[in-house]
Amino acid sequence: MTSLAPLRIRDLRAHWRPTFRLAWPVVLGQLGVMLMSLVDTAMVGALGRNAVGAVGLASSLFGVAFLFGIGLLMGLDHEVSVAFGARREEDVARYAVQGLWLALAISLPLTAALLVASGHMHRLGAAPELVPLAGRYLKTVAWSLTPALLFIALRQTLQAVGATGPGTVVLLVANGVNWLGCYALIQGRLGAPALGIVGSAWATNLSRLFMLASLLTWTAVTHPRWWRSFAPRAESLRALVRLGLPAGLHLLFEGGVFSLATVLAAQLGAVPAAAHQVVLQVASFAFMVPMGISAAGTVRVGQAIGRGDPEGARLAGWSAVGLGVGCMAVSAVGMVLGWRLILGAFSLDPEVTALARQLLLVAGFFQLFDGAQVTLAGVLRGLGETVSSLVANLAGHWAVGLPVGVALAFGLGWGAVGLWIGLAAGLAATAAGLLWRWGVRSRQVLSTRGHG
Repeated sequence: MTSLAPLRIRDLRAHWRPTFRLAWPVVLGQLGVMLMSLVDTAMVGALGRNAVGAVGLASSLFGVAFLFGIGLLMGLDHEVSVAFGARREEDVARYAVQGLWLALAISLPLTAALLVASGHMHRLGAAPELVPLAGRYLKTVAWSLTPALLFIALRQTLQAVGATGPGTVVLLVANGVNWLGCYALIQGRLGAPALGIVGSAWATNLSRLFMLASLLTWTAVTHPRWWRSFAPRAESLRALVRLGLPAGLHLLFEGGVFSLATVLAAQLGAVPAAAHQVVLQVASFAFMVPMGISAAGTVRVGQAIGRGDPEGARLAGWSAVGLGVGCMAVSAVGMVLGWRLILGAFSLDPEVTALARQLLLVAGFFQLFDGAQVTLAGVLRGLGETVSSLVANLAGHWAVGLPVGVALAFGLGWGAVGLWIGLAAGLAATAAGLLWRWGVRSRQVLSTRGHG
């Protein structure tokens, strides 16, 4: 086995700029995704703590389905980026179409599951005042899953060929659509009916339909060769599922832990549910930065593998991890020092604000672990490896984080703060496992083979 040269800052620095150039539009796009949820939470806050808690409870279930769907589509990152790096244009076109077929096939049963779940919210053991509101919200917003996943499939394909701008622009404009819809429909302005939190769900539906229509139109005009054949191809779909299923399960179990924490917070009452929802939105917003960098890392590692450049893939991977952790260090400082400014953006009563401040401090603590684990999962995905992320996630979140959180929250009576300390422990354990795995792969596999 040929040994790899030691990592040097000047070598990584040469990769930071191309990684950042590819990542920043993706980061803006990811922030645009979360900005919708932040706006929804902030504008629903005027309706009171019950409304905020109910939106959080319903969104946690929707988020599980959405994350699973996104994960199943992540096979596009590897397949398209490798094909693009190897200049196989016909394969890029084939996967663009197959990604849409996969998104459609995923979304239909997931939407049906959400509609069924909307009528059984009481089984989650949440505070009774949250259940009817959460059920109505979920029943409405479930219909946005299909356009959202079709949009993701298009965006993933474009990202993998380096075209990150269009998806970002569409997402930013869609935030304006969402804000206008919330403004009009929540409290009945501009001649619209006052629908309460259901109005927020309808605003989300409209914005996601706009996203799909806009990006589909742009792609049809700029890449007409991709759409010469719309026939589904079993072999290509199997390849995407083979790569995407572990990633989907990874995001399902990771998102599932946070969703379960939301359900547990709702069992503690309206105040913990509202505080948990607000801080989860803030932490998720910050998480979009390393998630975007992770996507760029996937593409750059995959393209290097396609070119037959294993050393370039190694350096591209480490540079992405460094950028992701560095950005989250800034986020951690912002959460700890700027909590008053952050929470001031939400219409919270003093009791919810006091608890949210404590949760925000815990969230600040785990930012570095969160940034490390998501970027490490991304660079491993660039090698075509997704199973290790699933294993690390299961061990970290479900064997460490969840038991610690439940023990602290309910066993010792620490409440929502205990839940969040458990989340921090799970992220730390997951990051440690993935760091070890990436170290092994970058030393051994890349040095002996020109592919993952």
